[in-house]
Amino acid sequence: MNLKLRSEDLEWREIDGEVVALDTRRAEYLAVDGSGTALWHALDGGATRQQLIDSLVVRYGIAGDRAAADVDAFIAQLEAKELLSA
Repeated sequence: MNLKLRSEDLEWREIDGEVVALDTRRAEYLAVDGSGTALWHALDGGATRQQLIDSLVVRYGIAGDRAAADVDAFIAQLEAKELLSA
C-alpha cells in the first residue's frame, strides 16, 4: 500500500533540517526533525512502508526491526492527526 501525505489543507516547509507544517483543517502546527524529516519527504511523493523502512536503514545504518518500529510509530502519529491521504 502506498502512503502519501494529504495534499489538501496541509502546508509545510523545511527550515534548517526541520519540517514545519500547518494543518489548516485542524489549525495545528507540527514540527518534525531528524529521521522524521526524511520520512516526511518520502511521504510527500508517496512511498510504501517497506520503502520507508529501507530508507532509514540505508540513511542511518540502523537494524531493520528498529527502522520498522520507528516507521510504524511515525505513521501512527500521522494517521492520528489525519495527515495521510485516504
